Amino acid sequence: MPHAVSSLLHMEQVNTEDCEGVSAGAFVFQSRPNHSLTHRQQKLVLWSLATVCFVTASGFALLGYWLILPFAGLEIGLLAWALEALRNREGDYETLTIEGDMVVLEWHAGTHGERREMNRQWARVICDCGTSGRNCRLSLSSHGRETKVGQYLSDEARLQLAATLRRKLQA
Repeated sequence: MPHAVSSLLHMEQVNTEDCEGVSAGAFVFQSRPNHSLTHRQQKLVLWSLATVCFVTASGFALLGYWLILPFAGLEIGLLAWALEALRNREGDYETLTIEGDMVVLEWHAGTHGERREMNRQWARVICDCGTSGRNCRLSLSSHGRETKVGQYLSDEARLQLAATLRRKLQA
């Protein structure tokens, strides 16, 4: 399955062979957050910035401004914490499958994962935008339960996904 889907023009070309239990005629949409740095690249960035930060801080410490050293350590510690938090979210995903009369939503965010099934005939697409095409919120609703969809997408991509979902649900 592809990683983050930034353009939904290729949405219908998703390879369903990788999906367990999904027939070839099913519509599958999967999105993931964009993790542009590998674990090795994250380490390289952290150590490069730490080196520059501590060399600079050491130079100021030699000039008598020694109090900069604890702040340099705090800065690098916060950066390491932020990179670790990003690494913990690498497995996040969102999958929407429309197959026959079933709509299946699966997602995993951090340590929380869930699966929700809906009847295709009762599923409704809800797309609310704060202003013209901005701050859009996309969700699927069925039997009084609303489920947010497209959280890793831009507003433009959410609008395209909403239009595609309306078509697929009416087919």
